[in-house]
Amino acid sequence: MSAEQALAESEARFRALVTASADVVYRVSADFHELRQLEGRMFVEASTVPNRDWFEHYVYPGDRERVRGAIHEAIGRKVAFDTEHRVFRADGTVGWVHARSVPMLDAEGGILEWIGMASDITQRKRAEHEFQDQRRMYEAILTNTPDLAYVWNLEHRFIYANEGLLRMWGRTWEEAIGRNCLELGYEPWHAAMHDREIDQIVATRQPVRGEVPFDGAFGRRVYDYLLVPVFGTSGEVEAVAGTTRDVTERKQLEGSLIDADRRKDEFLATLAHELRNPLAPIRNAVHLLKAGNPTGDSVRMAREIIDRQVNHMVRLVDDLMDVSRITVGQVNLRNERVSLRRVIDDALEAAAPAIEAGNHRLVVDVPGASLQLEGDATRLSQVFQNLLDNAAKYTPPGGTITLRAEQRGEQIVVSVRDSGIGIAADAQPRVFELFTRVHPNDRIKTSGLGIGLSLAKKLVELHMGDIEVRSEGFGLGSEFIVTLPAMTAAQAPAPGAEPMVTRIRPDTSRRVLVVDDNRDAAESLGMLLELEQCKVSVAYDGLRALELLETFKPEVALLDIGMPGMDGYELARRIRATQRGRDVLLVALTGWGQADDKKRAAEAGFDEHLTKPVDPELLSRVLHRRGSVAA
Repeated sequence: MSAEQALAESEARFRALVTASADVVYRVSADFHELRQLEGRMFVEASTVPNRDWFEHYVYPGDRERVRGAIHEAIGRKVAFDTEHRVFRADGTVGWVHARSVPMLDAEGGILEWIGMASDITQRKRAEHEFQDQRRMYEAILTNTPDLAYVWNLEHRFIYANEGLLRMWGRTWEEAIGRNCLELGYEPWHAAMHDREIDQIVATRQPVRGEVPFDGAFGRRVYDYLLVPVFGTSGEVEAVAGTTRDVTERKQLEGSLIDADRRKDEFLATLAHELRNPLAPIRNAVHLLKAGNPTGDSVRMAREIIDRQVNHMVRLVDDLMDVSRITVGQVNLRNERVSLRRVIDDALEAAAPAIEAGNHRLVVDVPGASLQLEGDATRLSQVFQNLLDNAAKYTPPGGTITLRAEQRGEQIVVSVRDSGIGIAADAQPRVFELFTRVHPNDRIKTSGLGIGLSLAKKLVELHMGDIEVRSEGFGLGSEFIVTLPAMTAAQAPAPGAEPMVTRIRPDTSRRVLVVDDNRDAAESLGMLLELEQCKVSVAYDGLRALELLETFKPEVALLDIGMPGMDGYELARRIRATQRGRDVLLVALTGWGQADDKKRAAEAGFDEHLTKPVDPELLSRVLHRRGSVAA
């Protein structure tokens, strides 16, 4: 075979090889300016490509500068160059190639030409870009999530940690990656626990969840974590990944809810006890009255027992209602200029039975009318009554209760001190919390719902004041100090000035309609009104009340709200819609006493809203208010 024939066959084999390959083979002049040969169909047809401007024809503009730099460096060093860059493909689209060119040298070492091969790597590049896009997306998520994310290898060393975990550790990436838990400052028991969990996950291929405290850069926090296996292409566990969430606030809230639920149960048990206490003597008094031929002394004693115990129950309910109103911001103070002495006197009068029952020595040191403040006299008296009642309750018989008041600069300071059982230091911060009873039952047996001091604190704060407790400990007495803003001399009223009072002149001819589906309540109220010389008619439902409106012609109507069928609101509206009912004094007499209830009553046409059980004296004043004159 001749040399020419052998060369032809070799070239034929080469062309067949190139044709069968997806790659492109090319020859370029020593300076890369002239394309001498191009085999393959990755690009446009070789016959259509100009030999000298091939570079601009093939190479994507955005990559030309980088590729030229690689070419010039290869020419200068006479070494192969290797690049990945974008090109224009035969179908007009832009693709990626991996091009490698080697120099062909002459005997003197000069470059004769370059021979190279280019492979289409478009799909790989797309996959890489998609992977990088996904990685950036996941990294953005992991960087900005409040959770801590991390990965361990099978040697229990961290191979990934997101920004949140690095901040919690107080470490940089370089300081943390490749280390284990113990090296990163975990307590030995904590590090050993995670080591066991990693081995367990590898062995069982199942996730593990737990909760653990940790002292990190954010202080001691509680964390909830989930660890899961990471499977490789072979199906074996190759790593363990985890996420951790800070649940400190949630755990604190759960603890608060558990504590609140416990205190609620204690409160309900205490409430039941406190309501049974007055009911027992009331029932005894009723049996005494039902006994045959009770004596005058027995009747008087029964009457006093019932009156005293009912008042006690009313105060319990009133305290509960007051706390509820204050909690939702529905207490409106009736502020006026008031003498502190007047407030204290009212409180002393209300607390006198408790103090006398304990045979306590009472010391009062309060200046006369010189100390003036602005506030709701009734509510302020309620504050000091609660403090005095507490002092009497927790002071053994024969003890001393001292009440002192003075002005310090622009403030009035009132102290109520007792020689009672005192309060332990750890219990003092909780004495003003709702439903709190700080004395264990085995130390002292007392009544109360644990709302008096909470109510006092809230009322003082509504007056822009403050209240604090001091005690040296159990058995050493307690002192409650109330601080209130004082009025200046310019604000205080002139000495001797007294507000004008309204005095009641009863009108004994009033005709009163009582409407209540509770027969006992309606009939007993009717009997009380008859004792007031009122003419009374009783109805047990709304329809009968409307009939009596025309036949009895009442001047006043006392309506229960929660009646079946036609409730008090609807009855009031129907009464107001009649000619006769326009001038009737409508009074809502109900157990519903919230601000919204009073608003609904006014919208329905009521003139007054009284809460059960109503004070007979207050009811008398309301019934005769249209007959009152100013003295």
